[in-house]
Amino acid sequence: MSINIKNVDFSYNKNTQLETRVLENINLTIDKNEFVGITGKIGSGKSTLIKLFNGLFVPDNGYVYVDGADASDKKTRKKVGLLFQNPHDQIFSKTVYEEIAFAPSNFGIRGDELTERVHESLHLVGLDTKITDISPFKLSGGEMRRVALAGVLAMKPEYLILDEPTSGMDIKGKKELYSNLKKIHGTGTCVVIVSHQIDDLLPLVNKIVLMDNGKITFAGTPSEYLENISSPVPEITQLMQGLKSKGFNVRNDVLTVDDAYEQIRKLLTKK
Repeated sequence: MSINIKNVDFSYNKNTQLETRVLENINLTIDKNEFVGITGKIGSGKSTLIKLFNGLFVPDNGYVYVDGADASDKKTRKKVGLLFQNPHDQIFSKTVYEEIAFAPSNFGIRGDELTERVHESLHLVGLDTKITDISPFKLSGGEMRRVALAGVLAMKPEYLILDEPTSGMDIKGKKELYSNLKKIHGTGTCVVIVSHQIDDLLPLVNKIVLMDNGKITFAGTPSEYLENISSPVPEITQLMQGLKSKGFNVRNDVLTVDDAYEQIRKLLTKK
């Protein structure tokens, strides 16, 4: 069970004077049990890549398979839920209930099962079911993003793909979203996050994919990423690596402030 990408090239404005190659020789496997972070500079091809996962884009060369079937196949596309960066691109209904119920109702889900899906999806994203009769456009930006996510979750996708989901969020909003995504991953859903904020991704995911100029330059665990000298390293990790280089007995692969605090606390306690 996996998303399998083999020898993929992709260009915008194919066969025109404006043709622009944005992905080149992409090879990547994302297993069903993984929590994946795709990172890289703006324009590196991250957002384009994930639109291949559910058949929104079709590669010029190579193939994209989801659980062994072509990603552009209609039945296969139901397995992959994609949340765009801007919630306004996905939200259009009069009420929160109608918004979340829209996709599953189009696939024949009705009655109590539909209501159950709406409520379950709201619960997964940390929203109260009391908001179902409210217009989604009266909600805050962070709440709208959660409603958009709930709309994707209502389809019960096996693979959940999110493009810069924390854009515009404050620290509290980020923590809440990441907590919800961990919960979703715990239900057996593969989660893939696109973000340029590597500091956020490293403590969250179990696989990092680094892109540059339309190519994948690294794919591996967060620990393997930190061992890659050319990779950008979070500031908190740089701090711990600096202490380690000065002879202090601390781990140099720390990814969060809480872990760094615990390492330093233990160090001071021993002295």
